[in-house]
This record gives sequence, structure tokens and C-alpha cells, in this order.
Amino acid sequence: MYPDRVKAFSDRAMDWLETASLTNIKEASQAARALCIWGHDAASPLKWLEQARSGDHWEEDNPVRNTARACTALLECGISCKESLDWLLEMQSGNGSWNDDVYDTCYCLMALGTAGEVNRTGVQWLLDTFSEDWKHPGVIALINSALIHQDPEGTADTTSRNSSWLLAQCTDGHWKYTATSCLVVQSLILDGHSGNLERSVDWLLDRLEESEDTGWKVSVVSLVLITFKMYYSHNTG
Repeated sequence: MYPDRVKAFSDRAMDWLETASLTNIKEASQAARALCIWGHDAASPLKWLEQARSGDHWEEDNPVRNTARACTALLECGISCKESLDWLLEMQSGNGSWNDDVYDTCYCLMALGTAGEVNRTGVQWLLDTFSEDWKHPGVIALINSALIHQDPEGTADTTSRNSSWLLAQCTDGHWKYTATSCLVVQSLILDGHSGNLERSVDWLLDRLEESEDTGWKVSVVSLVLITFKMYYSHNTG
């Protein structure tokens, strides 16, 4: 199913990730997602998340975004988090956004979408509030992923335009940074462009192999593993 080089890397990376030290909710959430979708033991990051929970949500520097990230991880690992999803809905502003922030709104919409909950006011806020200031590959990728999680048919024209713009920003198979490239590739896969991304997968693999001896970062390794799993799952049916 996977090329030998990708499988060898993924095996090493997941062994490393299972015992990696976690320092924040973002890392724990991404590590849990990566391990779960590859079918590996995610007990360590899931326990970390459970211990970090503050009642029905997660605090740290950004409670809304952290709770959304944690909910997505739990749901993808088959763990219910209804109370936390309800908390997110309580935090939603009357205009449909979360904190009038595109990042917070996207992460919340993805969490709710993963749970099968459609939030039309949040989707409409993204569509109505679009700004030229948002025209960065990472932001556009998050917007597309949020829209596709929520209403893939109703927002198809918007996501198609956004995907075309993202593809036009690509340089030698990547979007400058590893994390940004992962977010973009994931959004393009969700929008049906998985057949055009082999060069990007190779670039991500090169980047992680180059940094293996100097030190991996939990968030980056997790994002790459999630991206690889999505890519090969979509390309092999």
C-alpha cells in the first residue's frame, strides 16, 4: 500500500511519537490523531489530554482553539466529548464566529463537523467575512478544511476557487514551511486533488528525514503522519 520509504519513515516516526514528551494541548491533540489514524497506541497523548481537561473544556493560552483541537482528536480516536462540543457552541458569538477569529472559527467548525454537527452560522461568517488579509496558504487551507467538514456541496464553488489559488502558490511541491504545506496538502486532499500531490509528499518526507538526527518536533511529525495517511488512503480507495 505504501512505498517502502514512506512505510519505513512512518514506522520510525510512530515509535518515536508514542513515547515523545508532550508540553501542550496542541501537541497532545495532534499526536493522538496521528497515532489513532495509523492504528497505533495513542494511550499516552490521550491520557495527557484527559489530565489537562478543565471541567468540560481545555484552558491554556486559547481555550476555544485548544478545546476544538482536543475534541477533534478525541472524536477521531472514537471517544465521545459531547460536553466539550456543547461548551464550544456556548462560546460561539452571535455573528457566527468564535472570538471574531478565523483560526478559532475554523478549528471549531472542523471539530463540530467531525462530530457530524452542521453549524451554518459559522460557515456563513467565514464566507461573508473573507478578507484579503486572510490570503495566506495556511489560512486558506484551514478555511477550506472547515468548509468541507461542514458543507462540502454548498460551499463547493468557494473551496474550488480556494484550491486553485493554493495550487498556484505552490513552489517545487511545497508552500515554504512544513506545517503550512501539511495543512495545504490536507485541504487539497479533502477537495479531491489527491492525485496531484506526490511531489509534495516527497518534499515532506525529505524535510522530516533531514531533521531526524537534529531533533523532531511533535506537532510537525504528527502533521506529516496525518498527511501521509490521508494521501495514501485517498489514492488507494
